[in-house]
Amino acid sequence: MEILTLLSLFLLGVSYGSTACMFSCMPFLTPLLVSNSKNFKAASKVVFSFSLGRIFTYIIISIISSSGSLIIKSILKDNTSFQILLGILTIVMSFFLFYKIFNEKKENCSTNSFMNFKPKNSFGFFMIGSLVSLNPCVPVLTLITFSASATTSIEAMFYGLFFGIGAVLVPFIFYTLIVSNILRGLIEPFKEYKKYIEIFAAFMLFITGFLVVFGKINL
Repeated sequence: MEILTLLSLFLLGVSYGSTACMFSCMPFLTPLLVSNSKNFKAASKVVFSFSLGRIFTYIIISIISSSGSLIIKSILKDNTSFQILLGILTIVMSFFLFYKIFNEKKENCSTNSFMNFKPKNSFGFFMIGSLVSLNPCVPVLTLITFSASATTSIEAMFYGLFFGIGAVLVPFIFYTLIVSNILRGLIEPFKEYKKYIEIFAAFMLFITGFLVVFGKINL
């Protein structure tokens, strides 16, 4: 396993994450951050879980590619079922947001209720990130090519890991430090309308999921 190869994949991931990938995440992350941007910690938890999901998918793609690149290429070529699953999961997450909005007082009074809800949120963010990454773009196909030449599954895993870290680095900074602050700044003067803004964001997430299911948004 050459350090130069890992560095090349990391830089490829950074270039990918700095361009189209960063904005393809926006229909999913922005509505989620509206309800989870009260501070840096809350916003970073959303983006971190989402990013972990993406890294996980890149690692799985790399490991499978090391065994047979044709298999993973065929999966990515026809990813309709994954897109439908992503849409359904996005719709489910919108319902979780509606639940959180309309049960806010109950959650504040009940620690157990809040603790039970939180992992569901994190897992949902993780799964959306995982499915968003199933995108047959040039950088991902390049990752497949590198992984197909890996001599072991461990080596392929590191290929996916380094590519994934590079791919999520810029979006993580962008959404946690910039987008969440912008949203927080926009919501702050309209605190009395915060609930309505969050309802609108959850509705937009629902619409995004609906459009993904019916193929109107292709990732």
